[in-house]
Amino acid sequence: MIVALTGFMMCGKTTYGRAVAQHLGWRFIDLDDCIEEGVAPGEIIRTKGENLFRREETAALGRVLQCKSDCILALGGGTPSREENRTLLRENCRVIWLKASLEESVFNPDWADLISLRPLLAGGDRARIEALWQSRIPVYEAMADYTIVTDGKSAETIINEIVSACRL
Repeated sequence: MIVALTGFMMCGKTTYGRAVAQHLGWRFIDLDDCIEEGVAPGEIIRTKGENLFRREETAALGRVLQCKSDCILALGGGTPSREENRTLLRENCRVIWLKASLEESVFNPDWADLISLRPLLAGGDRARIEALWQSRIPVYEAMADYTIVTDGKSAETIINEIVSACRL
């Protein structure tokens, strides 16, 4: 079984995904690491543009979904924005949406330095980031087999909720 974690940037998909995979004894895959080896997604977006990045992301998703072993897949925040990706995910995965507020993810003061690494968050323009976040909520909601609200919860609680959703 492939369980894909979706949600907005910096909601914990990679962090929780690694922990859940370790807990279950499953493989962990971060889709961002499968796009262009050794090159961060932000660098690809900066140098080649978001459209090319999204095409490469779709190709990587198709390759990853050929995996036949149990795994946790951390998607990029914008992966479900393409219809082709939504189709691939619906047909091949159980999708869990990690629903985090912007205050507990992007605007968390502990992670302020990370905003500069993400071109889609560059400049930290709150109105622009909120608009992007709002535009993605219906996509995540429509894709999710399960939704886990992360705000105010400990990491252990979130991990246990993801593990439970994987076992259903």
